[in-house]
Amino acid sequence: MNISVKGNLGSDPDLKFSKNNTAYCNFSLAYTPRKQVNGEWQDGETMWFKVVAFGTKAEAIADTFKKGDTVLVTGEMAQSTYTDKEGKEKTSMEITAKDVGLVPKLGKPKEQKQFTSREETPW
Repeated sequence: MNISVKGNLGSDPDLKFSKNNTAYCNFSLAYTPRKQVNGEWQDGETMWFKVVAFGTKAEAIADTFKKGDTVLVTGEMAQSTYTDKEGKEKTSMEITAKDVGLVPKLGKPKEQKQFTSREETPW
């Protein structure tokens, strides 16, 4: 199933190389849905995704992204179940990334410097 998820990195990307020297990178991605109830924003339950990327994309992710960054991941999702240490059955969702992009943080625009004379201009 193809999926696109925007969320925050829950860990720094972990870059490794396979036996045939193919780069691969793993990281966790947290998505918390928000909805407005009676004029107030409320967070829903956070969903966690495991993400894996391969090749030069994996190397670029490891060099660029860090824990807490907001990213948009598009790729193929697979779901599996496993038993945790306490014997409880859990569901894991993993995305094999096709595209990953950094989402800029929105904030107040930076104050622009005003130049008063020709000597101060940078050009």
